[in-house]
Amino acid sequence: MKLNTEIYELLGLKKNGRLQLSVIEWWLLKHSCLHKKVLSFIESKKEIFELEDGSSVRLPPLKESISNSEKKFLDLYNALDTISEFHRNEKYFQQEMLEYHKIEHSQSDLKKWVSKNEPFGVEKYACFLIDYLDYSENAEHLSIYVHNSKELDIYIDRQDFKHTVEFLEIFNELYWVKEILPESLEKIRTRMSEIKTTANNTYK
Repeated sequence: MKLNTEIYELLGLKKNGRLQLSVIEWWLLKHSCLHKKVLSFIESKKEIFELEDGSSVRLPPLKESISNSEKKFLDLYNALDTISEFHRNEKYFQQEMLEYHKIEHSQSDLKKWVSKNEPFGVEKYACFLIDYLDYSENAEHLSIYVHNSKELDIYIDRQDFKHTVEFLEIFNELYWVKEILPESLEKIRTRMSEIKTTANNTYK
């Protein structure tokens, strides 16, 4: 199946060189069935291989089962689905920024605020700013990297992630620069040291 039409359809929806999140979510919904169809086709082409211990495993065939246009479609769909997932917390971050401005002069309250938001700032959104806003010193809008399709040149309006970006900039300053939770940083450093030691021992 040829999927260039779906890709060009999305690119044709740009305004001022950018895509709005609402347009992306519309496109994802419109082509969700096609996305599932391509994934099902890939799954159907997997072959069963027997292992030495008698067990078996399903693996993709040695020869590529889908076309380049299908791979581009999957990569694009997955990249946009990921950014759409990130956007689901935009309202939460808006509320958190309102809370932050109420407590920004209280060290004890700031510690509680940062601690509460560690799962977002240190885990789920840890690489968000690097992944989407590190392409230029003067990066303004979010750049969407699509594997093997750099030519697509997709940008999302920064306003769609206004509160997410603001939250992460404040959180990173408090957490990594000012080290407002030193005990948490110490745990991270210890864990990283353990991982490094394990890796060094593995490859000796």
